[in-house]
Amino acid sequence: MLKLLDISKKYGDATHKYPFEPYVVADNFRGKPAYKFDLCIGCAACGIACPSNAITVQFNEDQSKLVWEFDCGRCIFCGRCDEVCPTAAITLSNEFELAVKFDKNALIQRGELETQYCSKCNKPFSAKRLVHYGYECLSKANLGEKRLKEAENYLTVCPTCKKTATATSFTRGEEMVIE
Repeated sequence: MLKLLDISKKYGDATHKYPFEPYVVADNFRGKPAYKFDLCIGCAACGIACPSNAITVQFNEDQSKLVWEFDCGRCIFCGRCDEVCPTAAITLSNEFELAVKFDKNALIQRGELETQYCSKCNKPFSAKRLVHYGYECLSKANLGEKRLKEAENYLTVCPTCKKTATATSFTRGEEMVIE
């Protein structure tokens, strides 16, 4: 018994005083994903990369808002959402105390983004922030004013109208122009 006490004095305590003192987690700890709404562009990369479907990005019932929703109860803390987010709107935090009392809705975070409507058919297809982010990226590419204006017009058109314009231009044998 005394030998055991000598060993514990030599190497120190192996336990933590956790509930009474804050527990310090290791570097690169994968805790609860923290969502920064101001940085989110609504690209849905996090929702596509999430293997447990804890993150969903979809339009609401009347398609007036793009809703980002994170259910912490489904999260497996893999960190894929952090890896794929182009604007660092999702980062893994050090938070690990996630217990809630009686209400599982306390584990759900939501964010609503404004919808971008197609300039041709007026149907919703994306978040306005995503279109603006794409325009900002293209404006840094030294395209020139004319090409930048064409890019801006192209970004505000839904994929269905783009397909229709492409098919029409191929059948006529001319260059595709979206106005």
